[in-house]
Amino acid sequence: MIYRHRLPLALAIALVLQGCSTNPLEEHSTLADLPDPTVPLGEQEIERQDLAQIEANYRAALQMATNPGMRHHIQVRLADLEMARSEAAQQQARTLTAFFAEPIAHYEALVDDYRADPAASVASEPDALYYKLSKAYALDGRDAEAAAVLNELAKRFPESPYIQEAQFRRAERAFADGNYLLSEELYREVAASETSAFADNSLYMEGWSAYKQSQYDIAMARFTELLDNKLGEAQLSGEVAGIIEQMGATDRNLVEDTLRVLSFTYANLDGAQTIAEQQQSIGGRPYQFLLYQQLGDLYLAQQRYLDSADTFARFVNHNPDSDMAPDFSIREIEVYQAGEFPSLVFPAKQAYVDRYGIYSSYWQARAGISAPPTAMQAKQVVRTKKPRNMSANALGKLRLYLEQLARHHHSEAQRLERLLAEGGAGAPSRADINRSFSDAADLYLELVLTFPAGKAVPEVTFLMAEALSEGERTIDALVAYENVAFDKRDPEFGAEAGYSAVLLAGELVRRSESGELLESSALAPEPVQSSLWQWQQRKIDDSMKFAEYYAADPRAIKVLTQTAPELLYQGDLVRAAAVSQQVIAWQPTASGDLLYTAWLTLGHAQFEQEAYADAELAYWRALDLHPEYGQQPGSPSATDIRERIAASIYQQAQAQLAAGDSDAAIDLLLRIHAELPHSSIASQALFDAGHAAQMAGDWGRAETLLNEFAQSYPNHELNARLPAKLIVIYEAMGAWGQAAGMLSAQSGSSADPELARQSLLTAAEYYDKADNWEQARNHYRDYAHAYPEPVAELIEVEQRLVELYSAKDDISSRDFWLARVIKSARTAPTERSNYLAASAATTLAEAPYQRFSQLRLTLPIKTSLGKKRDALDVALTAQQRVLEFKVADFTTRANYYIGEIYLQLANDLMDSERPDNLNMLELEQYDILLEEQAYPFEEKAIDLHEANAQRAWGGIYDEWVKASLTSLAGILPARYNKTEFTVEFADDIR
Repeated sequence: MIYRHRLPLALAIALVLQGCSTNPLEEHSTLADLPDPTVPLGEQEIERQDLAQIEANYRAALQMATNPGMRHHIQVRLADLEMARSEAAQQQARTLTAFFAEPIAHYEALVDDYRADPAASVASEPDALYYKLSKAYALDGRDAEAAAVLNELAKRFPESPYIQEAQFRRAERAFADGNYLLSEELYREVAASETSAFADNSLYMEGWSAYKQSQYDIAMARFTELLDNKLGEAQLSGEVAGIIEQMGATDRNLVEDTLRVLSFTYANLDGAQTIAEQQQSIGGRPYQFLLYQQLGDLYLAQQRYLDSADTFARFVNHNPDSDMAPDFSIREIEVYQAGEFPSLVFPAKQAYVDRYGIYSSYWQARAGISAPPTAMQAKQVVRTKKPRNMSANALGKLRLYLEQLARHHHSEAQRLERLLAEGGAGAPSRADINRSFSDAADLYLELVLTFPAGKAVPEVTFLMAEALSEGERTIDALVAYENVAFDKRDPEFGAEAGYSAVLLAGELVRRSESGELLESSALAPEPVQSSLWQWQQRKIDDSMKFAEYYAADPRAIKVLTQTAPELLYQGDLVRAAAVSQQVIAWQPTASGDLLYTAWLTLGHAQFEQEAYADAELAYWRALDLHPEYGQQPGSPSATDIRERIAASIYQQAQAQLAAGDSDAAIDLLLRIHAELPHSSIASQALFDAGHAAQMAGDWGRAETLLNEFAQSYPNHELNARLPAKLIVIYEAMGAWGQAAGMLSAQSGSSADPELARQSLLTAAEYYDKADNWEQARNHYRDYAHAYPEPVAELIEVEQRLVELYSAKDDISSRDFWLARVIKSARTAPTERSNYLAASAATTLAEAPYQRFSQLRLTLPIKTSLGKKRDALDVALTAQQRVLEFKVADFTTRANYYIGEIYLQLANDLMDSERPDNLNMLELEQYDILLEEQAYPFEEKAIDLHEANAQRAWGGIYDEWVKASLTSLAGILPARYNKTEFTVEFADDIR
């Protein structure tokens, strides 16, 4: 037995006895009667004395003491000294022997004195004597005697301060003797005391006593009560360990023993199920995890692996939100591993990930994440929020299990793929394989999202990309590859990931081109747009990054070279040219096939940017490489490249023309004709050179070049344009005959009626300018007969024919065309046509007037007068035709001549021949008769001339108005032949 209390030695009495010449005990009946102690003056050293000296002092005091109470007190002190000496000797002894005979004798004597007459006993604490005697017996190995003394103590002194320990010792004796019922009662009595130092041990042993009696429910209740007492301060499970750490060794051992025996108790009941039922009955406890832990460890020690794993699992099931839950799940997995249950390990690890991973309610609740509406948003949230109170071990195992599960699914998918390749009836489906790859990829992703700062993130992301790619989740794979290659730029996996990204982007381009509906991406931060243009741009961007970040990779230059034409196709000319130049400048120098592509692309890009001189040089370099490297399918032919060179030179020429340097432009165009004679643009270049010379006014060079064109390309369609251009050139040179000849030929050959008409008219005009009267007449005449419209131009042609025939005095032909002028004018009257028609009518009226004027009235007068009257009608009609067109310049003339015709008739009547056989009277009567006949005509003439003369009042005063006035002056001199005079007025008249 362990005695936890020691009694102090009464050294004060000995010191008093040693320091006094007389015995103070004899003067004072009790210790209370002793004088008050005084503090020694100054620093005084107290002489140290050993137990032997103290005992000697007490014995001396006992011999001198006569007071029974004092003697009893000294005897107690002497017994205590012997007890202390015996305990010290026992502790130093190396062999088993009896050490407590002396103290036992002393205590027995003191107890016997009390027993003899308890009422007369001077013992102030007889219960202490019983207690000490029992202790001495126990230390001396005399357990039965010790137990008997304790029984007597309990019986005699039930209120003793030693009663709790006494009962505890009695209970221990009963427990040791196998009297578990008695020990349980005694332990319960001690445990019930609120002040007993033995309460916890008694409660513990009470549980053991019940356990020994197979009263497991009672034992479980007592042990639980003890744990509640010791660990009740804990509010959370995380506080339990700290409380245990702060305990003393004794309490800590007591708690550990309690947990251990509780595990036995649960094992004898229904194991973990009992813990759960107890939890449901009395409520959860912060330390409850220790119960499961202890039971699980017990089963594990007994190699009951499944029971152990089940215990850890049951804790998780009943406490899913506990901080300890992940660690218990880990213990479950470790037990399966220890028990070599591989078929259970994998599902348990998967369950661990499902239960505590970033998508679990456990994680999200501890990370302060309200349930997000979509999985994508959950992934984005967990990147920045980590769970509270998840142990480092729990997170470490989560990382480990995620990776193990991912690799397992990845390996399994690859195994299935091999089986599919081998074929056979049991071969898996493509869907099954893709599902396994997808499972692996999702676990890789979860690992990366959960531990974004881990060193293995690039490798894991790369493996995820591989699984996604093999599982035909191409877009997701592309995103993952890009992350490793271009976001992380991982030195180990970056290059391979970058190249894979380029390949996958190219695959997506091809699939998009075919019209395939691409799958959506679970990894992209934004919804995927499946347009072809976007995938092409994605491939370009990835290729550019790959070449930039991994330039040392031998594939970089090939990827970069391929990117240049893709940029060109996208219309990004600047970058296409820049990438091509980068390939050309690459070190070490790129292979010939790559340089060929680069030069060709550079030429195209510069051409489209209108850098035609640079484009020409690039095309020449590509043409140099073409024989060896330009034979691949899809490559342009050498002829195609020459065509591009010719086009580049041609565009340079156009630029020179726009800048006003026609000589430089012509030289460039002639270069095409000379250096690239078989190009499709060579003919155009020569033609344009002639045209440029023409536009520059270099007529001689223009004529030469255009004639060279006609000779070099006799069947070229541009020959149709040569006449017009040569005509212009001949016009500019004043070579009217040559121009007219070409126009005449053009008129006869042109299928365009309008061009033929204009050419014929212009040919006539140019022959006219060349003074080629005959050709001019012929072409004007042909035109007048062939083209009645437009009338305005027809009248002009007819008028010119009038003039040409007039010049040759071909009056008949002239009059024919004068009549045509009048006829044409009547179909489309305009101011111009009326004028020409009036002029023509005037000219045609001259002949009838002259015939009328020249016709004399002769005898027989009636006959000649009839002819005269007919001529008058013709002449008047001709003049009336002039008046029809109402042209003032010709109207006054016509009116004048009409008046003159009437006047002429009157005069001619008066001047007509007289018959020879008339006498004077008859002749006079005959003259009177003639006057009567002539008078109306004269009056008519006067009226017409006066009307014509009156036009002066309207502002018309031309020569014909004056002629009418002159005629009137001759007819009516008194009225119209007056002398005019002018009256001058002085300037100072006011």
